[in-house]
Amino acid sequence: MNRTDADLTAVRDLPAPDPSDESVSRTWYLLNARHTAARGRSPRRLARWLVPVTAGLVVTIVALGAVTVGGLGGHRFATPNIALVKASHQPPPTALGTNPMLSKTTPEAVAALAELARTAEHTAAADLPPGHLVHVLTEGWASSLRSDDRTGKVEFQPREAWLDPQGMISLKLLDGDQNLFDGLHSDHEGELAQARAFLNDNGPSIAFPTPQWLAQLPTEAEPLLTLLRADVPDGGRTWTRDHALWDAMAGLYQACDLLLSPQLRAGLLRAFQGMDGLTAGTVTIDDIELVAIRQTDGRSAIEILFDPVTAWAVGRRSIDLSGEVTLLPPDPGPKFEPLVSYHGTWRQSIVATVDER
Repeated sequence: MNRTDADLTAVRDLPAPDPSDESVSRTWYLLNARHTAARGRSPRRLARWLVPVTAGLVVTIVALGAVTVGGLGGHRFATPNIALVKASHQPPPTALGTNPMLSKTTPEAVAALAELARTAEHTAAADLPPGHLVHVLTEGWASSLRSDDRTGKVEFQPREAWLDPQGMISLKLLDGDQNLFDGLHSDHEGELAQARAFLNDNGPSIAFPTPQWLAQLPTEAEPLLTLLRADVPDGGRTWTRDHALWDAMAGLYQACDLLLSPQLRAGLLRAFQGMDGLTAGTVTIDDIELVAIRQTDGRSAIEILFDPVTAWAVGRRSIDLSGEVTLLPPDPGPKFEPLVSYHGTWRQSIVATVDER
């Protein structure tokens, strides 16, 4: 697949001016190492059906920092540059879903997921040689709330993880240059042994996936959704099962999206169409539009960001809808919409050791 294929051309809107070199560099990072071609072409646009003008969408503007990228697989953390990000999303409908605690998934969300599923059928999973690890570089902006007055400041939060594919257990975790497993009170070896014992006793799951578990999942929509729902806890009065599932899927995508087969990737996107509470929108980063599928449960919403060219999941967002939380923008740094408590994108690769990127 390339960006001049007829099916991709069909989902483009009016072209915008060619992106700058700086924009191209940030875009390359955000859309994963697979996106290495056609960077100088006009920015792609999604179909108008994804975000209908009549839906009464609220357009918000946020900013996202970019890292300095030094070639395929190379990078270094740097003071984030400000890049314009426009988020546009439809409100939940008044119609109730099969779970009356949630709204009905919108036709726009179903259509977006169906289009992504068709694209996913033509992708490929990364090769995972024996003994190799999954490397995930995540760049995000996160808020830390003070419990006394429900106020928190949004701050840059880089994370770099090396994961054991057997359970996606973290072997090394960096915050910039700081190893989060170092410290006087750290017992990483003990925690690692405990995580592996839990996996051995309970088997793989959404929270502890393995390549073998992913490979045996059904790819038909209905049985796959049934299995996934059964794999997450029912939150009772706190949250619904579909909200817990969407949060768990965001975590699974962030850990091992690159290991999904085309059949499973497409199957997941079709299975999601049977969930409740999903709406569709876009998040535009440096003139590149991503598909944002949001699950809303009361005062909380979680978005998973998909690249329409590859159907890969490339980011997630968390939104507080209560109106009771005040978020302070970073100073200096990007300006965030107050209700966006987390906004992050990731890049994944296969490496041989925890010292390789």
